[in-house]
Amino acid sequence: MLRKSVVITGATGGIGRETALLFAERGYNVVLSHHNAPTKELEKQIKDKGVEVKSFDLELEDEKSIKTFFDNAFKSFEYIDAIVLCAGIADKFQFLFEQEVPVIDKIINTNLRGTLLCNREALSYLTKQKHGNIVNIASIYGTSGGSFESAYSATKGAIIALTKSLAMEVAPFGLRVNAVAPGFIDTKMTAGIQGEARLQAIEQTPLKRLGTGKDIANMIYFLASEEASFITGECYSVTGGVLRFD
Repeated sequence: MLRKSVVITGATGGIGRETALLFAERGYNVVLSHHNAPTKELEKQIKDKGVEVKSFDLELEDEKSIKTFFDNAFKSFEYIDAIVLCAGIADKFQFLFEQEVPVIDKIINTNLRGTLLCNREALSYLTKQKHGNIVNIASIYGTSGGSFESAYSATKGAIIALTKSLAMEVAPFGLRVNAVAPGFIDTKMTAGIQGEARLQAIEQTPLKRLGTGKDIANMIYFLASEEASFITGECYSVTGGVLRFD
């Protein structure tokens, strides 16, 4: 029996890292993406779990880089079962009218265009093998909006729409596409939010704590697993009970 494999973009981030480790614990070979960040330590941790791991560079703003990454990923292992697209960026809290256009372009090109092209390349392979699934990472800001995060929120809302559209598009191939919308998660992306703002986020969360990368990884793994074989086109919020952050 072939060992299942998973492809994870943004594997050096908090959510991506925990997702890679969880899939490895469950016996999956892992393909990681990296860009300007080392993966050697993570690769060792994955290998220590008795599975294989490959790591390739990925620049989400570069179409050729995306194509090359997925070419390498699908050549690495014979049975790619899941694609998890964690890679993305955010910027400092700012009024939209104060945000520079190059910053807006980078957020859109990385989060939305990059994610869309990753789905495109992954599906060019998955539709041929007629098996597998994709999990996109959205955000609570994509479902309810986020003050001072308009461009980021717009990209995450679009990822949810993309997920729902693709789920219908590729269902005839036996493929599934879902998304996860994290709340406030304690990762490097949110490390700059400290003091009163951080305490306020905890206070607004009914479970009275920040989420962890493992919290999100657990939902990602469930959606990629056979236990979710009749779930597609959905976006699951993992927020500790919060409906929106003010």
